[in-house]
Amino acid sequence: MDTCAAPASSGRPQTLPAGSRVGDYVVEQSIAHGSFGVVYRAVHAESGERAAVKVLHPELVFTREAVVRFEREIQAIRRIDHPNVIRILDCGELPGGRPFFAMELLRGVDLQSYIISRGRLSPEEALEILEPVCEALSAVHRSAIVHRDLKASNVFIADEGGPARVILLDFGVAKVLDDAGPGITAPTHLLGTPACMAPEQIRGQAADPRTDVYALGALAYYMLTGKLPFLDSMLATLLHMHLWVLPPSPSREAPVSPELDGVVLRAMAKDPAARHQTAAEFIAELRAAVAAARRSAAPRPGCPEERRVGAIHVEVRAARGALDEPDDALLADMDAVLPRASRFLAARGFGAAMKTGNTLLFFKELAAPAPSDRAARREIVEAALLLERELSERGGRDARVHVNLCLHAGRALMRASEVVGGEVMDVEAWAPEVELPGVLATAAMLDGLDVDAEPLERAPELLRVARLSAAPRSR
Repeated sequence: MDTCAAPASSGRPQTLPAGSRVGDYVVEQSIAHGSFGVVYRAVHAESGERAAVKVLHPELVFTREAVVRFEREIQAIRRIDHPNVIRILDCGELPGGRPFFAMELLRGVDLQSYIISRGRLSPEEALEILEPVCEALSAVHRSAIVHRDLKASNVFIADEGGPARVILLDFGVAKVLDDAGPGITAPTHLLGTPACMAPEQIRGQAADPRTDVYALGALAYYMLTGKLPFLDSMLATLLHMHLWVLPPSPSREAPVSPELDGVVLRAMAKDPAARHQTAAEFIAELRAAVAAARRSAAPRPGCPEERRVGAIHVEVRAARGALDEPDDALLADMDAVLPRASRFLAARGFGAAMKTGNTLLFFKELAAPAPSDRAARREIVEAALLLERELSERGGRDARVHVNLCLHAGRALMRASEVVGGEVMDVEAWAPEVELPGVLATAAMLDGLDVDAEPLERAPELLRVARLSAAPRSR
């Protein structure tokens, strides 16, 4: 797969047709797009060298912030000469003033896709990737730059015919510390990805290399556990957790040696002064912890196996604005929902695949292939309907608290009885991002079941389950 750095977007940007000239490059096709530009696979008209060319959206050419940010990205990358940082080949402007830059075209996969497909990484595997990431960050910081958006999708594992090359991507929100030029955002404007954002970024305070160390801790957490330290579809809740909530220890979320807990949690300290002060300090401490864990660890289980499971995702959400000034009743109800759901599902033989501050993912293995696993899927639907009823009748229920229940059947990567990756762990791909009442399910979960269900206008890929028939349908 050929790819390069560009954030995903649901919009439909205006794209250049194949054969268009962008400086010395000829466009072949668009390969990615984001909020500021489109990335094209292109070829140099004379040398034949292939490149990824990023061009600012035409409607943003008269927007000062967009143009300045685009130019700052070029400035930041060109200041860094390091094999683990994406390399710029050329830059310029199209007729009409739209800036562009050409960068090396990479073949491989980003780290987020790598983990989703393979499952969480062993400490040794995580260290092998994090060492070049930290070397890249050290070079970035020596150049008086803070990346401000370090996350798994901005780390690329390039296949160049030999050992994999790990490359740091996307400097679109990087801060050049010694740049005296005009600012590009108001103090209240969030820069970066909320799932990995340091508290000082959220507050709009000055960023420094320790801001990237916080993101390193969040990245290491994700690599070792397969889970983000905090996960919530409501931005206000997610930001609140980064500001005030301590993440659970990695060893509580996955079979990770407690030796690693202190390193990861220190990197994610709320106070920058309590963190590792540099990327080099972080990786040195992590390297020592991995070595200590290796000396004391039991033999590691074998490679994960792909199996089919049925999953129940439980998410607790607060009404818009309710967490701005939360009261005791709201917080008590939010705190009570997940433990209650966890006890209910565990008592019915479900295993826990993921737990975060406001979500649960429980599963049961489907021993038979589809569609002969109907009886097992039916039991999961019945359990979800009973859980929905129990939660709706809970004592102390607060009207500002909503619970999303969503079911899916799909592939999981498992070591023994532990889910470590696979399709069902990519919850964002099948669970709703909006508040929806009742028990929701994907078509894969309901296939072949006699069930009263209705499609949802706000989430057309899901069905709301009203009830099951009295008995499974005959084959």
